[in-house]
Amino acid sequence: MQVNSEKKTFLVIVLTLVTMAAEIIAGLLTHSMALFADGWHMGTHALALTLTFMTYVFIRKFANSKTFAFGTGKFSALSGFTSSLLLGLTGIFIIFESAERFINPVKISFNEAIIVAIIGLVVNSLCILIMGTGSCECHHHHHHSHKHEDYNFKAAYMHILADAMTSVFAIAALFTAKYFGWTFLDPIVGAIGGIIICIWALDLIKNTSMILLDSEVKELKSEIAKLCVFDVLHVWKTSDNKISVVAKTACSVDINEIKAKISELANTDSIFIERT
Repeated sequence: MQVNSEKKTFLVIVLTLVTMAAEIIAGLLTHSMALFADGWHMGTHALALTLTFMTYVFIRKFANSKTFAFGTGKFSALSGFTSSLLLGLTGIFIIFESAERFINPVKISFNEAIIVAIIGLVVNSLCILIMGTGSCECHHHHHHSHKHEDYNFKAAYMHILADAMTSVFAIAALFTAKYFGWTFLDPIVGAIGGIIICIWALDLIKNTSMILLDSEVKELKSEIAKLCVFDVLHVWKTSDNKISVVAKTACSVDINEIKAKISELANTDSIFIERT
């Protein structure tokens, strides 16, 4: 999964950089500010995607390193958290820019703007096809089902999806403004797109921060407590799809047997059980 995601991300970076260079050069040659600006906008996505790619490189490089006690899983969460902050800032920028355009309307070069939006949509659609989805369903024993997501990959996917969505909104708004004169729709649609992007970013920030801050996985904690474990001290995620457990037990049952049962409940990274 990780190697596959790494290759997909690299392909998307190359496609984004080629499009960015083409738009900047075309913008300079044709004196089109819309093309020139969108080219640099592509550059911000290339930066976020590069962060995703480098994270996969670091995870692979330090996979067997003893420096990280609980593995390199949090690299993915940290990258996803950083990318989601960038995504949120993009959404906020779009909202403020839309508000400015609504208060102080500017003359729009419709034909040029529509071409740029279509180019953006085509490129981002190709990127979405390349990346696919970044999550998988994993089923364990006892009919427990846990959704495991690669937040590093998901953050990159969200950047592309957000850009594609804003392109669709922009094309719709530009066509209605050009043919019906509803120029007020352009900033309104832009603001709606910005709000949606912010909601996506907040959801991703919440999920990744829970991993980074070793937040308690309450549902699993109560399930583990039923396995003849006297006191479950803490159950937390060490990566997108692995957990660690610290507990005490007063049972006479074999500790290794308890560990095996815990492993059946979830994909465990480490289990520490002390007999009291």
